[in-house]
Amino acid sequence: MPLSSSTASSGHKAKLTLHSPPMQTESPPARRKRATHKGDATREAIKQAAKRTIAIDGFAAATIADIMAQADRSPGAFYLYFKTKEQVLQELLEDFRQRLKDEVNRPISDAEGPLENLTSRLTAFWRIYREDWPIATAAFQMAMIDQQFSRAWRNVRQQGIRGLSVMIQLAQKEGYSPGMDTELAASALCSMLEYTCYNWTAKGGDFPDRFIDDATAINVLTELFVHAVGWQSLTNADYAAAKQTLSSRQDPVG
Repeated sequence: MPLSSSTASSGHKAKLTLHSPPMQTESPPARRKRATHKGDATREAIKQAAKRTIAIDGFAAATIADIMAQADRSPGAFYLYFKTKEQVLQELLEDFRQRLKDEVNRPISDAEGPLENLTSRLTAFWRIYREDWPIATAAFQMAMIDQQFSRAWRNVRQQGIRGLSVMIQLAQKEGYSPGMDTELAASALCSMLEYTCYNWTAKGGDFPDRFIDDATAINVLTELFVHAVGWQSLTNADYAAAKQTLSSRQDPVG
């Protein structure tokens, strides 16, 4: 959805579309053909080490040696699992997209109204972004300069826009946001959310020396989104009453 506090920066490039399994567009090294539990664990350890390295140095400055030092493994072991650091980031981005799909784009709950559904999804989005900000920041920055990452990031955005558009449509059935183009509204809100989360978690953001706690971030984002979606048109009678109230407040006392 156009939604997330912390600090960092990054960058990258790669080859792959998020509609296919992570990095399966390139043939994996021959030695990976016989996958083992230990091999899978090592691959995941390298990915998590890359995430920590990006958080410290940023993606552009991160080296394979740095990543493998974080993983407590020799640099040569990297090439048994990945060809480039961009491939690692691509897989991390796919994991990020899948988490968003599972937790933010989950099926609608009948037990919640549209505004409650919206609030719970905003909360999930912020928490995922906060945990994975090194990945999101690196991917967002790489999308500015690399076509492969640009397509991958667009897939993440389109997934969020579709989900939020459905939320707005549900709100409209209850009389909220009448006549609003749900797709454009979702795009605008998703853009605000994405950049806000990036801005609040990046080293070069508006608050590099401030820690924004979850409760504060979620409250601000929820208030903005609920008010952006949860409005209703005034009837002529409501408008006349509001105008009369305002007029009476402006009359001099006495």
